Order: sequence, then C-alpha cells, then structure tokens
Amino acid sequence: MSQLDPKERVERFVLRARRLMEHSLVREQSALLTDLAKGTVRMQVTVNPKTVEGEQRIQIELPPEEAFESFAARMRPFTMSKEPVYWENALDALESLLSKETLTEFVDMESLREHWKSVVTGRKIAQAYFVVTDEGEMTDFQLAELWLNSDALHTQLIQSAVGKELSLSQRYQAAAGVYSRIGAVANHTYHFISYLVHAGLLQLDPEVFTAAVMAETSIDMPAEVYSSAVGAGLPTDLSNLDPMDASSQRHRPTGTSP
Repeated sequence: MSQLDPKERVERFVLRARRLMEHSLVREQSALLTDLAKGTVRMQVTVNPKTVEGEQRIQIELPPEEAFESFAARMRPFTMSKEPVYWENALDALESLLSKETLTEFVDMESLREHWKSVVTGRKIAQAYFVVTDEGEMTDFQLAELWLNSDALHTQLIQSAVGKELSLSQRYQAAAGVYSRIGAVANHTYHFISYLVHAGLLQLDPEVFTAAVMAETSIDMPAEVYSSAVGAGLPTDLSNLDPMDASSQRHRPTGTSP
C-alpha cells in the first residue's frame, strides 16, 4: 500500500468524521451522547416519611445497543493504528500542513493530542469509574474493550476472572461512555480542521466537506429492457439491440458499461 501524503490523510479523516457525525444517534440523541461522554449519572433518593428509611438508586439512560454498535464501528478506524485515519497519524499529518506561525500563535496541537490520549489509551486508568468484585477490579475502559471485542464487533473469549463475573449490560454501560467520548473528540477535531480551512490556515480539497458520506437508500434511474427465450445466451454485440428481437435480452441502465 502506497504511503499517504499528509494532505490526503487529513482529508480522509474529515470524510470519516463527517460519516460518524451523520449517524442517527448523533442527529437524534446528541444530548444523551453528551451526557454519556461527560459521565453524567442521576441519583434518585426516596425517603419513607413514616419510617424515615431511605433508598438511593443510580439511574443512567443508554442508547439502543444495536444503534450504538454501528456508532462504535464508524469510529473504529480512528483507534486502529493500521488505518489511514488513525488519530495519532492524522494529527501528525495535520501538524505538518500548518505553518510555524499558525502552530505558534493559533493552535495548541499538544492539548489536542492529550485529549485524544485521554480517551483512547490507558487501559488501567478509569475514565469515569471502575468496578470491583471478589476477583479484582476493572476500569470502564477495559469493560468497554470487552464489549467491543466479545459482544459487538468480534467474538473473542473473555479471559479474565473479573471480566467473566460482569454482565453484558455492565460491559455495554462502560462502552457507551467510552465510545461517546471518542466520538466527541473526533467531532471536536473535525470542527477544528474546518475552522483552520475557513480561516485560510489550512488548504484541503473543498469536496471533502460536501461529498456524500452516506449511501442512498432509494434507487431510481433510466433503464433499457430487452427480453429473450429462457436459456438464450447473452448478446455479444450491444450496439444494435432490437427491443422486438426475441433472441436478445438486456436490462441496462442508460450510460453504463456492460
């Protein structure tokens, strides 16, 4: 595979980030994703006025797992080192495209790098919480990895004793927070790149901000229809087909090659 030049790498990052931001969860449940990224939880305290006995409960709303699974899949290339848009390589490429003046006076690449590192690295460092069982403890980041690799995108066996004690719902709860944070920093980086372009500090192909990043789900195009007897071979000369000739059959969208 040929090496990408920095400009093309950043452009690919923009396209992938736009595809991520077009996900239905971002469009329809952005407030929920923001709460998850921040680690927001709600406490419900109920007190019986007669007995003065109380109950405390933690309440967390999560997106439908099926939808979140595809959301996590869309951001996967940002966290895989072999992908062209891997976050660290993309930031290196972005930095190489900026002038020394821009790097000195307008942007803080180091803070952006630290932001990414805080949400994609450090398996033993909890982002929002960790779980303790009789078998040991596990961070939310480790639980999120188990969900991704054992439940969502892959089917790897859970090896750790503490991991085996925890349920699918507990793994998904952790993943919802971790991958919402990765999505948030990807979105932040996209808007940062967009700002640099509009400010004239970075030159990218304008098409990467307008090109389609979602496939159409309804197809409607001109066609030519021909018919022939069952078992007849396909015609070898497509230049002079007769719609009334039973020896030919062809269903060809106008303007396409055979």
